[in-house]
This record gives sequence, C-alpha cells and structure tokens, in this order.
Amino acid sequence: LRNSIGRKILCKFLPAIEPGSMAAIEQLLGDPDTDMGVTSGMNPTLFFRILSLAIIIIPRFIFSVLLPDWSRERLVRRVDNFVDRIENRVTATNDLSDVIALEREVLGSFFPHMITHFSPRFAAAMIPLFLLTKLAASIPNGQDLVLTITRGLHHNVTTEMDLQLWQVARTVQNDLPSLKHFNSNNADTLANEYICGKLPNPAQCAVCQFMNDYGMRGLYEIDFGRPRWREEPAPLMNMLKSYVEIKDEHAPDKVFAASEVAAKDAIEQLGLKLGKPWLVSFLARRIRSLAGTRELPKFTIIRIMGHLRAKKLGEGAKLVDAGIIDDARDLFYLHIDELESLAKGELNDCKGIVRQRKATMERESARTSLPRVIASDGFAYYGGSALSSNAKEGSNVLCGEPVSPGTYTGRVHIIHDPSKTKISQGEVLCCHGTDPSWTPLFLSAGALVMEVGGLMTHGSVVAREYGIPAVVGLEKVTERLSNGQLVRVDGSSGVVEIIDEGGQDDF
Repeated sequence: LRNSIGRKILCKFLPAIEPGSMAAIEQLLGDPDTDMGVTSGMNPTLFFRILSLAIIIIPRFIFSVLLPDWSRERLVRRVDNFVDRIENRVTATNDLSDVIALEREVLGSFFPHMITHFSPRFAAAMIPLFLLTKLAASIPNGQDLVLTITRGLHHNVTTEMDLQLWQVARTVQNDLPSLKHFNSNNADTLANEYICGKLPNPAQCAVCQFMNDYGMRGLYEIDFGRPRWREEPAPLMNMLKSYVEIKDEHAPDKVFAASEVAAKDAIEQLGLKLGKPWLVSFLARRIRSLAGTRELPKFTIIRIMGHLRAKKLGEGAKLVDAGIIDDARDLFYLHIDELESLAKGELNDCKGIVRQRKATMERESARTSLPRVIASDGFAYYGGSALSSNAKEGSNVLCGEPVSPGTYTGRVHIIHDPSKTKISQGEVLCCHGTDPSWTPLFLSAGALVMEVGGLMTHGSVVAREYGIPAVVGLEKVTERLSNGQLVRVDGSSGVVEIIDEGGQDDF
C-alpha cells in the first residue's frame, strides 16, 4: 500500500476477490491515525523486475488465448512433474534437518513458480470473463448469463474430488452390506475401521483409492499443523455418510451435467442478445477451458505439504522416542528457525515452548471473529461489508454481494465446522467462509450465504459450478441469522430475505 503501483494493483483487483477486505483497506487508508501515505513508486529496480516477469508471462498468456486446451494440459503436466520431483526429494531426506531445509527451499520458490506458470493461464480466462461482463451490462439479465457460463466447469481439481467422492458413495450404495454398515455406524467408528482395514471390502477399496488421490486434504488445510484426512478420516466419513443419503435426482454427476447444459444455453442466449455469437463463443471457450485451474495452485501446495508433513511426523516420532517432545504433532507448534535449532540439538526447553504455544492457541481459538485486515503496526480492522447498503441489525433483509444467480427459499443451517455436522438436502448453508474441505456440503445445499468472499473466492466459484444461488460478504451473517429460519436467497440481486423467524432446535 505504500507503493503507488502496488496500491493501484490491489485496489483494482481486490474488489473482485474479496470486497469486504477492500472495504477494510479503504477504512485503513482513511484512518487519520495511520500513516499510510505513498512512499515509493516506479523505480529502475521495480521496472526491471516487472519487465523480466512480463517477458515470461505475456507470451504464455498469448499462447493460452490461442490454444487454451494445450496450455492447460501443459500446465497440469508441469505441476505433476514438479510434485513428483518434490516427493522423491522428501523421500530421500535423512533427518529433520534435511526436511526443514527442503521445506524452506520449496515453499520459498513455490510462489514465484506459480506466478510465472499459473497467472498467464488464469488471466486468459479472467480477462474474457470481465469482457463478457462489460458487454452484458447493457442487456436484461446479462450479468446472470455471464455467471451461468461459469457453471459446470471442467478441470477444477476440487470439483473432480467431489465427483470422485460421489463415486465412493455410489459404491457403498450399490453394495448392501456396505450400505447397512454405513447407516448403522457413526463417522468415528467408520474412521477407525478404515484405518484398521476392516470396512466391508468394496467400501474399503473405494475409500482407499480416494485417499490415494486426496488424502492429503483436510479442514483448514493450508495450516501445516492441521490433520489430513488420511491421518484422521472421521470428517471425511461424515461427508461420505451425507453423500450416501443423496437421492438419485440430486446425484452430483447429474447436477454437474445439468450445469454444463445451463452454461451452454447461456452462451447461446448471450450471443444472440448481443448479436455477436462468434465473439461470445470465443471468449466463453477460454473461460470454460482455463477458469477451472483456479484451484490448481492451492491443490499443488497442499500435495507438497502433505509429503512434507508426513515426513515431519516420522521425524517427530523419533523425537518422541528420545523424550524430546511428547507428541510428533508438537513439531507444528514450533517456528521454522526453532525447528532448525531443534534439529541441531540447540533448542532449550522444547516441551515448555510447545505448552506455551498450545495455551496461546486455545485462548485464540475462543475468538468469535477474525480481522479482515491487519496493518503492519498490528492494528486490526474487523469491519468491511461487501456492500455499503447492508441491512441494519434486526431487519428482515440482508444485502451482500451476488455471486451465483438464481433464487431459492429454504431453512438456514449455520455451520462452523463441516467435520462435525451434516447438512440435509435443500438447506441453506450459512457459514463464515469455505475451503475445499467444505465443498461436499454444496451438493446437498440449496443455497449459500457467507460472511466473507467475492466473485472469485472458493465458495462463490463452487456455488456457480453446482448451480446454487449464493450471496457473500454478509457481515456477521452467522450471528444475524438463526438455525431453522426460512429465508429467500437471491443470488442475482444479493438480497437475503427472512420470511419466517421460527427457528428449529434439531440442528
């Protein structure tokens, strides 16, 4: 923000990503008690850095526009090769010191690597999307048609994960012993049986295959310290039990196929209304071919973190045997420089440091809200709604950011932890925010309302792909709504209307 170029870029793109955070930054910039004046701008060093990036990114962007499928396939191959190399290097490490050195190297180089390879492909999808948005602004229902074009996107790793989990559920549904077993046991029991290899054989094999592909994922997975599904499969089993209950008419593969048809129809309608069918088709193909790569960078780093975490747990087990720490997972309470000292035998009172960090974590976990923006001086900004017209407390109308078109009326189900609850078919999912571990809930939800987010955040993208209305950027919506309330969600206007105040207690 202190650099004029950086401020312009941030203020240009952040509103499309997270409008609430942009509102908080505007509050920060307007605060007379903060010194947020511009102190630098373009200089020779910055100019040559930008130029060196442009020399790499622009040709890749052009090729992605001209040959979107080829460009995407090339990116996926490069990513897979990159992850395979990291896995081999992790396997070859001999001790904790080697693991930490590799972690520093890989995580330090990952972001620049993704910028040069991922950003030109994603830009080749987003620029056509913004162009269509501008073209459609002058016609009735134009914005809804543009958003509908992004439904049922292929090549999204999170959607592919959901569809594969559905195939696991189908295996359970089609095998009577497996189905009876899942219906008569809770998620914890099923998780323990999976770890011991004691699920009915068809279910065991299907879950095992899923874990091979996605077992490194988990709730709040970007945190190295959070357990993965392959370590603690109970949350996944809870999701799978929900999937098993899905009726055929709501089957995820059918929902996805219907979304594809809706997107195709939207492309045709938009082309006819604008009188430019060839241009709309050209732009839409780039969107549908490349926009699904949005989830790829995070999935890639999660795959890498999965390999590193597994190796660190192995090294942690050795330290437990040596009496240095009490639990292998205690390593994740230490900073990386402390881990380096630990590996050298130079860290004093390791157990005391871990106890202190656990106490701090327990205290911090009691927070009911988190700041949207933390300034460099430590000042936290909690406010920031997607729209300035948010309804006042107590009103029956809430206004946010419309991110997935359509209207839906249903009962509210507020969820803070998807690993501890299920959502019934047709309920309105109400939450603070989502990550890929939440995505299976979208298959049962009738609509989404969310405190944070913007047009291109995870929940918004997945809601559009599955064709459910969504409104985001609703400040404190998990406090303003109650379980069981009947609400109408309008994902075209951004309005959530409370129809019936009566709540239910069986959530």
